[in-house]
Amino acid sequence: MRILTNQERATLQAGNYGTHLRVVVLRPDNSEVDLSTLLGRDWVMGAQWSETQDATVCVATVSVRRNGPGGVVSLSPMVDSSVANRGPTGLLVPLLKEGRRFRIEVQTTSNGRARPDAWRQVFLGRIDEVDPGPEELSFNGRDFAGVFQDWFIETERDYGENTVGVAVQTVMAQIIGDTIPPGTGPGLYVPVDPMWQLGKYTQQREPVWDAVRALAEQLGWEVRLRWREGHGWAWTLQAPERLAGEPVWTFGPEDYDALKQAKRQLRDIRNVVEVLYTDKDDRDALGNAKRKTVTATNPTSIAEHGRRYMQVSEAAVSNINTQAEAQRLADAAIADLSDSSLTLELEVPYHWALEVNDMVRVLPDGVTLGAPVELAVVNLDHTFAGGIAKTKLQLRGRPATSVLEWRARDAAPLTAHNAALKSIQVTTKLKGPDAPSDLQPTPTVNGFALAFKPSTSGPDWDTYELHVSTSPGFTPGAATLKAAASATRFEVADLVPGTTHYAVVRGRDVHGNVGPTSAQVALSPRFVAPNDLAPLVIFSSLTPNPSFEAWTRGGSEPPDGWQMASGTFGVDAVRTTEADTATYAVSFPATTAGAKLLVSQYFAVTPGQTYVARLRYLKPTGTPGTGGARLELRWYDATFTEITTGAALGQGTSVGSWTPLVNHAVAPASARYARLFAGRASDTVAVNIDNASVDPYTTPQQAPRSVVVFTNGWGPYAANGRAAPTFFRDSTGRVRLQGAMAGTTVNTVAFTLPEQYRPLSVVDHPVVCGSGVIVMGALVIGTDGTVTLTAGSVSFVSLDGVSFRGVE
Repeated sequence: MRILTNQERATLQAGNYGTHLRVVVLRPDNSEVDLSTLLGRDWVMGAQWSETQDATVCVATVSVRRNGPGGVVSLSPMVDSSVANRGPTGLLVPLLKEGRRFRIEVQTTSNGRARPDAWRQVFLGRIDEVDPGPEELSFNGRDFAGVFQDWFIETERDYGENTVGVAVQTVMAQIIGDTIPPGTGPGLYVPVDPMWQLGKYTQQREPVWDAVRALAEQLGWEVRLRWREGHGWAWTLQAPERLAGEPVWTFGPEDYDALKQAKRQLRDIRNVVEVLYTDKDDRDALGNAKRKTVTATNPTSIAEHGRRYMQVSEAAVSNINTQAEAQRLADAAIADLSDSSLTLELEVPYHWALEVNDMVRVLPDGVTLGAPVELAVVNLDHTFAGGIAKTKLQLRGRPATSVLEWRARDAAPLTAHNAALKSIQVTTKLKGPDAPSDLQPTPTVNGFALAFKPSTSGPDWDTYELHVSTSPGFTPGAATLKAAASATRFEVADLVPGTTHYAVVRGRDVHGNVGPTSAQVALSPRFVAPNDLAPLVIFSSLTPNPSFEAWTRGGSEPPDGWQMASGTFGVDAVRTTEADTATYAVSFPATTAGAKLLVSQYFAVTPGQTYVARLRYLKPTGTPGTGGARLELRWYDATFTEITTGAALGQGTSVGSWTPLVNHAVAPASARYARLFAGRASDTVAVNIDNASVDPYTTPQQAPRSVVVFTNGWGPYAANGRAAPTFFRDSTGRVRLQGAMAGTTVNTVAFTLPEQYRPLSVVDHPVVCGSGVIVMGALVIGTDGTVTLTAGSVSFVSLDGVSFRGVE
């Protein structure tokens, strides 16, 4: 209630008082015109204005005489010649025109005479509509809360801050200041700090008043135009005095003729309130804020009226995003809605000091009421007409915010009385999508692909989560989350091949609600196959990926087909582009001491077979002969148990350039598998390695030999253990002759070589001749294959050592 002077209180309590009304209109130059004294006459015929808990905008209607005596003066804004429509300078300035500000002032006196210093402002607004009727002119307007309804937020802006937040009253002032010019209306007043810091949010395009009121409603507070003693009108942000003390006024039967209405109803009683909100402080495995609920109840109301449920569902982007804020909202709803179901309406002599949410006491009349009741003012309707001033009061429950606003926010209304409302307002679902089915896993290198089908029943899905573990029957959580996407197929490529993994999928709706998990499927990521490798990868080696070009798990893991035998990849060994061939090599930095080794996958070997292990290494710095690269070939039996004998070990210590390191060993009789170890020896010198491979060693085979076919009396010389002449091509492609021959005549063709054994050009080759006495001879091999002794003794010609490059 507004503050009363002692005299005003005494006058109102006495009951026998006069009420005076005046209406003041402001011209554009802010000059004031009192319609009660304009041109020496009282033009005001009556006024009516109302204030209600359900609407924070007050509306007033004023009736005045349209014309003065003889019709000379008219208040109609369409009569340009009227003196009333001329400003102080004589220019045309219609007085009662839409957009003009006006205020209503009253005073109550015990002697019936108005005092100049006792006027009280009860309404401040702006004319919205003027209707010059036949006898009386009426105009109506909203107070300045309604004026702010007309200012529209045209540009979306961000307000609040996510670190410590921004006070809600500061955000309200910013919204007003960003849209409404200074001086347009009253300022914002906050008697008590609501202690609510807003995180960052985007203010949508809407009327300023709606934006500010929405913030207040999220608190369970209200903002309305109220008179601030000593300051004037102010937009006041405050919470209703829900724990009201003594009533501010008492009305007895002598003040009201009869109760206009006295009814009780269950319609708006709610004694169980659940608030659904998004908790920014508690996030799921995806990092999304979880949807949660808090509940407030009134056990006394439940016992009296039964359980009457209500749900308030806050959007995911709502500023109600902590448990404390949600609980405060639920408690406010319980305080406003779970109390008395009694509503009274009564008419009393005009009482200007009452305000919405004031607590008043109504004494019994012995007819409708049998005992005093204390209720809150929910509606004030003031009327001045025919010299009589009345105030119609509607009372209900305790001080609260608008029941209509709460009803609009109820996601689960008790609407047996309103089937249409029930059809459009349903309970917000907390259940996520039903579990998907038909999971189809396909193993891939170091992972798998998993396709599935969404459920055809239940809530619609928005995204799916994939959870993977090596433990069957696991519970999905942050540690098992592998992927999340708006898709019905997942691909994973960072698992250990050959190890059995288990996977489940579960859905999430647009509200963030998570559904049940699917049936579990088992899968085993496969190893690298030759057709998985990059084009530069070598296939000839028994060790997969010897050149380190296949690196499907990225540079943070060892190359495909390799793993660390000692040390940690990423620390003791890293991928480098300082390679011997192609793109990549493995570098072992000079970090901790000790051998740091890569080890290949197992590969099959044959007992008794010789195998050659090799790599190339670069030791950039250090002392030759000490430390460097290390190469080991280790054997394993059929159970993969290491055989301690027969391992090949090599160490390279050269400095400054890429250098080969090679060793070989014969597989023991019990060996079935082997692995290659390659890396840095047990010092702290940096080493790069590349092209680490193992190949079986093949003993060179004797080439097949062909027997010579002689002509012209030539033939083989078989004495003294000599072999008959033959020819063959060795592993290098050279044609070789062996054996000895004898003939009759020099410069005759001894034999002709087949086409594939002929030289590229004529060959002159020295030979040993003679029997008893050794002489040097000359042998000519023509490109036609003819072999002719052109000098020397025909009795003995040795062909041993004769060789030449043959045709390709």
